[in-house]
Amino acid sequence: MVARTPQPGPAPADSPDMPLPRPLRWYAATSLALVATYLAWPQDWRIVPFLLVTVGAVPAVLAATLRTPRDAPLLWRTLLVALVCFNAGNLVWIYHVYVAGRVTGDGTAADGLFALAGVLLLVAAVAVVVRRGRRDVGGIIDAAVVALGFGGVLWSTVLLPQLAEAGAPMTRQLALFVHVYVLLATLGAMARVALVAGRTVIALHLFVVALAFAVGGHLAVTFATDPVTGVRPDWTNMLFMASYAALGCAALHPSARLITQPGPAPVDDLSTGRLVFLGATIALIPLIGGGRVVFGLPTDGVLIALGSAAVIPLVMIRIARLSGQRRRAEQALVRAATHDALTGLPNRAACLDRLTADLAVPGPGQPAGLAVLFCDLDGFKPVNDRLGHAAGDTLLTAVAGRLRACTRSVDLVARFGGDEFVIVLHDADPVTAAAVLCDRIRDVVLRPYAVDGEQVCVGLSVGVAYAGPDTTADEVIGRADLAMYAAKQSKAIGALSLATA
Repeated sequence: MVARTPQPGPAPADSPDMPLPRPLRWYAATSLALVATYLAWPQDWRIVPFLLVTVGAVPAVLAATLRTPRDAPLLWRTLLVALVCFNAGNLVWIYHVYVAGRVTGDGTAADGLFALAGVLLLVAAVAVVVRRGRRDVGGIIDAAVVALGFGGVLWSTVLLPQLAEAGAPMTRQLALFVHVYVLLATLGAMARVALVAGRTVIALHLFVVALAFAVGGHLAVTFATDPVTGVRPDWTNMLFMASYAALGCAALHPSARLITQPGPAPVDDLSTGRLVFLGATIALIPLIGGGRVVFGLPTDGVLIALGSAAVIPLVMIRIARLSGQRRRAEQALVRAATHDALTGLPNRAACLDRLTADLAVPGPGQPAGLAVLFCDLDGFKPVNDRLGHAAGDTLLTAVAGRLRACTRSVDLVARFGGDEFVIVLHDADPVTAAAVLCDRIRDVVLRPYAVDGEQVCVGLSVGVAYAGPDTTADEVIGRADLAMYAAKQSKAIGALSLATA
């Protein structure tokens, strides 16, 4: 006999060994060629490669939208609308520059369309964070705070002086302000998702590259624009074209489907170092802005105030989330200390605490109106030995569920240990109530159980004890335990025996 060597399966979509699909190769090669040769085209014809790249990203994102599962279409649909807005803004800009004969298209409706497209990019990034980052709200808040901090510094020290020197109108300043802040926040959010993705998702990294080129393009436009004529060099368009090309490649890459798949849950730990870093970035905006005022340098108080004010609700949300996480962690610790991990019932310690509190309510010399049923399974050990501990755990969980179904909401069902359960019931006539409960247990708990593909039956020995004047929890539990052992001596497996102390 000749042994066959197993053939390797197909490489994952994000594997470097995965051959790139032909549409992606053609799109990438064409886009990169147009970007690289952009300046080689005659100046009057450069609008052609620019539009080919910017408009060409639309069908690429449309293809990603069509092949994305219906339960996760928000990312690519939002990006598709953003690209339409970007291209509409480009057309408005081209009309004002090439048709209307204006020196620049700035200050027109193009700025509003670009701002709207930037907001849609942020929405798309949030969609990625929600899907891929498993609702990493803490991470995206931190990214937004950092972006606002560094964006404020960039605006105050670099962009605003340049715009003031060029005499840019307020509408232009506001549009660029939104661009910088939104794009930086988007870039920060996407970078965080890429860092905590748990694996290299090439499409996600291409998305981050596209955003980085977009930020670089806006910065280049601000620095390279002639302050007198308002004309900017054509090479700045290459950065925007590279951004469109990277986004189209991300949409066509096979790993694009992984962007909207849930990734590993990031650890939302606000460590001391991280807290100090966030605090420093929050302080950057007022410190830099105030410093420029002290030294008599131009500053935009309104926009800086808006940026600073945006930090406040983010910090409040962050604090509220951390407070909620701490509260839930404390509740989880309390539950782990007071509940049985297997059945979810209160454990021995919680049972004794509850019983002690209940016995203390009536007061000395008063009837308690309380009965304790100590239940022990008969025939559990043979099932556990024959089918295994996992099957035994399944049986215990099923018994616990049936016992809980037999009782009222005011009664307590606890796992006392091993295959022992304690029921504490309150009633004005505890003797009658205990008898009725035992009848329900006989009808429900003793039915066969489906365990590990088999039908198994177990019996139940029940000892009942009633609380009297000045009875302690240990006393009534001890009497119920003795009654249970007395009941166990007088029955056969598969039935229910009852003894009263």
